[in-house]
Amino acid sequence: AIHKGGVYHNVPGETKESVIRNAMAQISQGLNLDADVLSDLLMDRENLQPTALNNGIGVPHTRDFLLRSHEDAVAVVFPQNLIDYGALDGKPVHTLFFLFACEDKKHLHLLAKIAHLCNQDRALQLLAGKPSKEDLLVHIKGWEATIP
Repeated sequence: AIHKGGVYHNVPGETKESVIRNAMAQISQGLNLDADVLSDLLMDRENLQPTALNNGIGVPHTRDFLLRSHEDAVAVVFPQNLIDYGALDGKPVHTLFFLFACEDKKHLHLLAKIAHLCNQDRALQLLAGKPSKEDLLVHIKGWEATIP
């Protein structure tokens, strides 16, 4: 899913909404979707309840299945600035996993996998350093190999 979604560094913005809108301006092109529609859907979801996990991680997503293929997409975004995201632990967000799934079961599976990954100290250290797409994928492949 990250292969399809990509990794984006230093996305500008001072607020949750501005980072989401700036990220969607970049991400939407690769997904052949409208940036404004995606931003509005993501903000609608955020207004219901923030999608921040703990430890500086956010997982903005929408329950609308917009992708026309059977491939899910996860875009990893490293904002230029730490963002107040309404996390339960009160920590600002340094990494966002934008999740676009094709169906409910895959959506829930990807959410669980991201949450599990982001509960690992080594992964959190890597993410805080804003790794390249290649380094992130190598880490995830190694981590997935350890899952029984």
